[in-house]
Amino acid sequence: MRDKREVRTYIDAHRRRRQSNKVLHGHPSPVFWLDRDVSVPAVMQNRRRAARGVHKRINLYVGTPYCLPTNPGRCGFCLFPTEVYRDRQQLDTYLEYLTREGEMFRPHLEGAELASIYFGGGTSNLYRADQYSTLMDIVRGVFDVPPDIEVTLEGIPQTFSHEKLAAMQACGINRISMGAQQLDDELIKASGRRQTADQVFRTLDSCRALGLPVSVDLIFGWPNQTTTHMLRDLKALVDAGITHLTHYELNVAGRTDFARNRRDALPSTEQNLEMYRIGRDYLVSEGFTQVTPYDFERRGPAPSSYLYEELFRQPFREDHGRLVGYDAWGWGFAGISFFFGTPQDPGWAYMNQIRVDDYFRDLDAGRFPVLRGFRYSPADLRLHLLFQELQSLEVDRRRYVALVGRDAVAEHRPVWDALADLEWATVDEDLIAIEGDGAFYLPLIQNALAHDRLDAMRKERRTTTDVAAMPAARAS
Repeated sequence: MRDKREVRTYIDAHRRRRQSNKVLHGHPSPVFWLDRDVSVPAVMQNRRRAARGVHKRINLYVGTPYCLPTNPGRCGFCLFPTEVYRDRQQLDTYLEYLTREGEMFRPHLEGAELASIYFGGGTSNLYRADQYSTLMDIVRGVFDVPPDIEVTLEGIPQTFSHEKLAAMQACGINRISMGAQQLDDELIKASGRRQTADQVFRTLDSCRALGLPVSVDLIFGWPNQTTTHMLRDLKALVDAGITHLTHYELNVAGRTDFARNRRDALPSTEQNLEMYRIGRDYLVSEGFTQVTPYDFERRGPAPSSYLYEELFRQPFREDHGRLVGYDAWGWGFAGISFFFGTPQDPGWAYMNQIRVDDYFRDLDAGRFPVLRGFRYSPADLRLHLLFQELQSLEVDRRRYVALVGRDAVAEHRPVWDALADLEWATVDEDLIAIEGDGAFYLPLIQNALAHDRLDAMRKERRTTTDVAAMPAARAS
């Protein structure tokens, strides 16, 4: 956009619209990942070439496809690909295919250094207690797992148990992320989940007894939720001694039940903004520090920050005077991978198959189970890195210039000028800082920064689609 007036017009036109993807922010959106002929060996070759100048480590994400059935489906709001869980046999079969995928990648990742491990979902605490050692053994079949590495597992309250948590800890899992989403037993029914607040606190008690650090996710902006509901939930977790809390706005988008059928029952964007302000101010008053738009942490007996998330927000960083690149490998169904190469010679992002039968079918045929991907240009990687840095609510300008050779302020001056007028950001010669309501509106800020590039990509996508749809020319 050419000047700050144009940026301000854009912001004013969109600031009352419901924002989506409050937790995952990258550039570009996977809707622009259109390459269906991604060569994994070529991606890995590019990674090896990049490793000659940038020391490479891997943040490993291992997905599990299954979720308990809910009515409405997918809790009414979830946009992540999932399959309905029925029985243990599904999990046993899936672990076999996870092993197969690992065997295909082993030659390409031999000797790769792990930075962190994250078991996500679906619902990764659906496994039975005896299956967690199998899960970790599958990882150890591909990587040397350092004894002190952070290994996080996320799950839902009703499928944790003391027995499972003890089994997780015994095989090397040393952090728990619990997606409680709600503590009000009546409000949680809107998602079709069959969980209770009591299950949340029983899990917290077990983690405390085992010495397992635990973080809790809460969502605000539910149908019929009030500020009183929200503060009661936050206070209950604060009183329980939580040291890391993720508190984010309900994501309403796509073809989910909340988006299609229940928008009228949801709080407005202005009401959600008020809840965000009140929740943030309460947590800060209780000794928490805001580290992202939605993550709050405070000192406690166990460490509170998530290394996986921290490294994902800063995929290139200095370590004892050398540049280290943190790639992310998404292993399993619907896994999303980022193999960035270098800032000057970027690599790829790609996603695995999002239907479990397709994931199995590719592996049965000896194919890498990749659905589609995106090859980064230096300009697209600069936007991605800027998006990720902004998740930490500040950008070190000197570090950014040293990394990519461009100044983030000079490249996007009209946006920063408009944000300064709104008191959503401040800029000085060293730092860009997101302030005030800017954290709540960060997805809108990111869309403004990428506006011109996204507009060009939409035109490219339409052109590609139109060309693909044209009938073959007749021979004369």
